[in-house]
Amino acid sequence: MKLKYILPAAVLVSATVLTSCVKDLEVDNINPQEVSDFNEDYIFNKIYGNLVLTGQTGPNGDSDLDDIDEGTSNMTRLIWNLNTLTTDEGHCWWNDPGMPELNRNTWTNSNVMIKALYYRLMFGVTLCNFYLENASGSDAATKQKRAEARFMRALHYFYLMDLYANPPFLTKLSSENAPQIQRADLFQFLESELKDIIGEGDGDEVLADAKSVDYGRADKAAGMLLLARMYLNAEVYTGTARWADAKKYAEQTIGTSYTLCTEGKAGFSAYQLLFMGDNDTNGAQNEIILPALHDGEQTQTWGGSLFMIAAPVAETMKQEHLYGSEDDPQYAGMAAEDIPLAAKVVGYGTTEAWDIGLRARKEFSKVFFGKNASNNSITKGAPKDVVPAVGDDRAIFYTSTQDLSIQKEDNKNHGLIYMKYNNIHSDGTAGHHAGGQFVDTDYPMMRLAEAYLISAECDARENDGNCTTAGIERIKALRQRANVKTGNKYDGIGADALNKVTLEDIFQEWSREFGFEGMRRMVLIRWNRFGGQTEYTWEWMGGSQAGKPFDKRFNIFPIPDSELNANPNIKPNYQ
Repeated sequence: MKLKYILPAAVLVSATVLTSCVKDLEVDNINPQEVSDFNEDYIFNKIYGNLVLTGQTGPNGDSDLDDIDEGTSNMTRLIWNLNTLTTDEGHCWWNDPGMPELNRNTWTNSNVMIKALYYRLMFGVTLCNFYLENASGSDAATKQKRAEARFMRALHYFYLMDLYANPPFLTKLSSENAPQIQRADLFQFLESELKDIIGEGDGDEVLADAKSVDYGRADKAAGMLLLARMYLNAEVYTGTARWADAKKYAEQTIGTSYTLCTEGKAGFSAYQLLFMGDNDTNGAQNEIILPALHDGEQTQTWGGSLFMIAAPVAETMKQEHLYGSEDDPQYAGMAAEDIPLAAKVVGYGTTEAWDIGLRARKEFSKVFFGKNASNNSITKGAPKDVVPAVGDDRAIFYTSTQDLSIQKEDNKNHGLIYMKYNNIHSDGTAGHHAGGQFVDTDYPMMRLAEAYLISAECDARENDGNCTTAGIERIKALRQRANVKTGNKYDGIGADALNKVTLEDIFQEWSREFGFEGMRRMVLIRWNRFGGQTEYTWEWMGGSQAGKPFDKRFNIFPIPDSELNANPNIKPNYQ
């Protein structure tokens, strides 16, 4: 596997045009061998496009990466696979190369998924370095864009640090083999870099104030939240806990102009709006700090949000009223125009349905249905039936055809379907793609709710495992937004009645709030509930249906064998 279109002498990368980093993306197919001039806008936009786009000509046909199916090489899809399928949240029954080993925690350094994400991230780093070497100017706009490129490089390096520990490290383009950096040293670099671009250093390349640039571009809130996320996991990365620092930057993020999305629309809950086709305009954009932008016409990919929407569902579900029903007695006698959109809409907003590839593991489902839930006790139906029965707007499950437990990996009806994402527009408009396949739903990579949970967790960790009033209020705000009812299936405590929050409560709350958002592995490792322990297991953990422990070395992914063979400076990050 190699990086295409990145030449040692910094010849122009074939680029995707992303006008002002908003959703009118176009594909401009340029032959990199014929163009040698640096085009600042093209490369700047390609840096952001790398979160979603996989090549030069749409969903497939001219990939950035060789030796992998192009749709699989989508960055957000790969991040999701490595951080969800390896945990107690999700399982995929497909036999795609590398997928079974993720499900069973049995991968090696030749795993194609692990390779693909490694090279996708290094591709992004190289784009950022190329831009920073060539974009010059003393005007404020150029300095701000350079700060954004530095943030995006930091984001890519953060994932490399978290996933692979000791990656190659370069801040400039070079024809020489890159040196290897140790995890703690990379943490220190990222800490300094992020502080500088949020305005705490001596440099003059500073991110824009929160929400003062176009939606989709990184601002100071993104820098603060990435710092908070790093500090939250600092003990994993460096051996030293940094709870106070994590809480400080989480609170700074909360103090910006971003706000939780708390108002529902058209019969959809506020929480559901965060994952819908118009989440750039329906109110969710006030919470989403960094989205991976999607547009059904201009950012066509088989990964990203389309993967999250189509992979869990079946063809028959396209004909169902999933989120509401006009037959509900509460709408009897109402004029058609007064019935909420959620009650009228059929399906989930795309013609794609990928045969229930993704299912929820039993342990994730029980976070909502209660630790004593069984196949006979869960409510059967669509999200419109399950959400009110559970008493939490985040319980967006389809259970009609599904069993709670994944007894057999290749049985697509084993494991509940978690339908968090859809391509429905809450204003009633159609999706942008004329054929109805590709989706407009932006993939939230960073949102404000994460800062609430970081603040609460650090509060509990600094107070003997129990939140103070301040930490309780942070959790209460998320549960109020989710309309958590008294008598809910998992703890019976209504949002307003919450008066005690422990670390264990927060562990479960991470899963309820951020389930299927590609973050669970990080949480499990921080809690010492991943590799190298015997206290916490889940279905198919370690390759056993009942779940069995696996070695601690699996807490990081191996640097690919192809990289070890190509670069003598890079040593295996575990044996």
